[in-house]
Amino acid sequence: MTSRSLAGLICVLAACGPTDSDTDAASGPPATAITLREDIEPVRRVEDAMPGVFIPPYSDCRDGVCANVAISGCTELGKYFPDFASCEVVRTQRPFWPEPAASEPKSDDPRLSDLEFMSELAWMTEQVEASACTCCHDSRTNDGKTGQWDIQRGPIWLDTLSNNGLALFLGLADSSSLGAYASRDNFGFDRSATGIPTTDTVRMQTFLRRELMRRGVTEEQARAVPPFGGPIYTNRIAKPEDCRTKGMGVDLERGVQFGDAPARYVYVLADGSDNPGVPPNLDLPKGTLWRLDVLPSAAPVASGLRYGGTPTGSFQAFPEREDAPKLERGERYQLYALRDVGVPIANCYFTFGEPVVPAPAATGAPETAGFGTTCQSDANCTGTANYCARMPGQSSGTCTLSGCKEQPSICPGSYSCFDLSQFAAGLPSICTKP
Repeated sequence: MTSRSLAGLICVLAACGPTDSDTDAASGPPATAITLREDIEPVRRVEDAMPGVFIPPYSDCRDGVCANVAISGCTELGKYFPDFASCEVVRTQRPFWPEPAASEPKSDDPRLSDLEFMSELAWMTEQVEASACTCCHDSRTNDGKTGQWDIQRGPIWLDTLSNNGLALFLGLADSSSLGAYASRDNFGFDRSATGIPTTDTVRMQTFLRRELMRRGVTEEQARAVPPFGGPIYTNRIAKPEDCRTKGMGVDLERGVQFGDAPARYVYVLADGSDNPGVPPNLDLPKGTLWRLDVLPSAAPVASGLRYGGTPTGSFQAFPEREDAPKLERGERYQLYALRDVGVPIANCYFTFGEPVVPAPAATGAPETAGFGTTCQSDANCTGTANYCARMPGQSSGTCTLSGCKEQPSICPGSYSCFDLSQFAAGLPSICTKP
C-alpha cells in the first residue's frame, strides 16, 4: 500500500470530517489523499470477487503466451484461448445462458466434399479458438453449455449460427457497443469491421459472405438486423435527463448524489460527452473529467461521497495520477453512475453550484415483502414477489417482481426495472435489487 492510500485509510478509520478549508471541497481535489489505480491490486479471480460482479479485463501471461482476459480479447493465433486465460472471469463480463443451436449440422452435407470450403472453415475455427468466444461457444468449456453456436458441433458447426448471428459475424449488423481492442493490442485480431475477431478481415468477410448467399439472405436483410448489445446498446445512446428531476448531481454540501442504489462506477463528464460504455475501448469516453471505480471484491459505494474522493474499496480510475479537476460554478456537467458495467443508475446533467434537492418519495409502489429472499423457483417467492431471478447456470437466486416494463410503477421506489428479454426472447422485465 502506498503512502497515498495509507493516508486515506487512516482518515477513514479516524472518521475524518470537513475542516474550515473544505467549504468548497466538492468543486475540486479532496482534502485527504486519494487511492489511484496504481495503489490497488486488481482482482483477477472469480473467487476473490463478490458474487455476480463484473471483473474488468486484464492481460494474463502463462508460459510466455499472453491473452487479454476479456469478452473481446484474444491470445496468439494458433493458441487456444482457455489454455491461457480464465473463462470464468470472462463470463462475469457478459450474461450467459444456454441456447439451442439455430440448426443442426448434417452428416451428408455436400460441402463436406468441398475442399476449399472445409479449408476455410478450419481456418475460421482456428481464429475463433484464439478468442474469448470459446468461453461461451465451445462445448469443451463451461461444462458443455453453449450459447447457440458451438465450434465443436460438427461436421459443419457454422450451421449452428443463426442468420442474425451471421450478420453480426460479417459486420453488417452493428456490434460496436460490445467493445473491442485495437488489433495492435490484441495479437493482430481486429473486429472493427467484423463481429468476430480476425487477423484477416477480407478473408473472413469473403468466407462469410458466401455463407450469407448460400442461405439466401441478402446484404440488405442482414444490415436491417438491429444493433447487438441489448441494454448495453440502449444505454449507450440514451440521452441524459435533468438531474434536478431525480434529486441527483454534485452538491457543494452533500457531495455526489446519484440516488438510493449503490454504485460501482461513478463518472463526472463534460457536457455533451458520450455515455460511458463497456471496456476496453468505450468505458473512458472523451470528456471524462473524473471516474471512480469500486474493486470487484468490495461493496459498492453509497450516494453522497465527496467528488474526487475515494471511499474504502474504491480507487480513482481517471485522472490516472492527478487530482480530480475543479468544477466551475455555473457550468453544466453530466453525472453517470452504474450499479455495475452495463447497468446505469444515473445519467443526467447538472449545473454545478446549484443545490441538489432530494427527489420526492415514490408513491403507489408495492411493499417489498418477499423481495430478496433466496429461491430455487418462482414457487418459493412470497408476498408481492413473484419471480425467482437466477443467474444462468446457478441453482438459486433471489425473489423479485416481474412485469415492470408493462407497469413501470410496480417497482418499489429504490428499485429499477430491467428488461431481461433484451438478452433472451421470452424472459420478463423485473424489478432489480438496489
